[in-house]
Amino acid sequence: MSNDSKEKQDKDNLTAKKKKFRYTLFSTILVLILFAALVGAWFYYQSDMGTLLAIKEPSDISILGPDGAEMSSIDLNYSKDEKTGDQVTVKRVFCVQTSADKHLLEIAHTTNLKGLTFNIYKVSDDGKETVTDEGHTYKYDKTAIAGDYLNIYKTEKDYKYANDTYHYKNYERNDQVQIHAEPVYWLASQSLDTNKTNSIKNGKTYRTYYVCEVSWTETEKETDIFYILAKIAE
Repeated sequence: MSNDSKEKQDKDNLTAKKKKFRYTLFSTILVLILFAALVGAWFYYQSDMGTLLAIKEPSDISILGPDGAEMSSIDLNYSKDEKTGDQVTVKRVFCVQTSADKHLLEIAHTTNLKGLTFNIYKVSDDGKETVTDEGHTYKYDKTAIAGDYLNIYKTEKDYKYANDTYHYKNYERNDQVQIHAEPVYWLASQSLDTNKTNSIKNGKTYRTYYVCEVSWTETEKETDIFYILAKIAE
């Protein structure tokens, strides 16, 4: 092979590698942007409608995980002990940290998982049930916090479907959205008392713990995004 031919081949290989890298990078960025846009859209609805807001410092309320650890979303990965047949049930602990007397809770999630249901229970020292999450054990009673979905169109063949009540708050009018990517919102029926027996920061801030129990029927490997939002009750 002549030097000119070899040089041309080396350039072609380098160009191909650059293109491959560029396509890979573009694909990765595209996924991240879509994910960020979806999450941002949910929170746009919250701030626009004034129901509940995404909480960020220095707000006087935040959602944290077991033992007050930082948490941005509920992890729905599960072990074999959390599956019976094709039914999966996971229990995850979170807490609301605030100095307010009362607060509100809302759940936002997509609807890819078949038969997705959830319950939220308040942790109590007198509870008859126990759950261990991230090495911390909590007691609770199976009396679920009452609430309702705000934008359910129908439930068919064990799948939930959102109506278009908030579609135009989340997306542009002509945006085409996969039906199970349209988030549904669940709001607690009433404000919840802050547990003032569990204080931090010189007794001026409190942590109220909850157990979130999520169940679904496993079919194929699907993924849902599941968020918990909180707001100080006025």
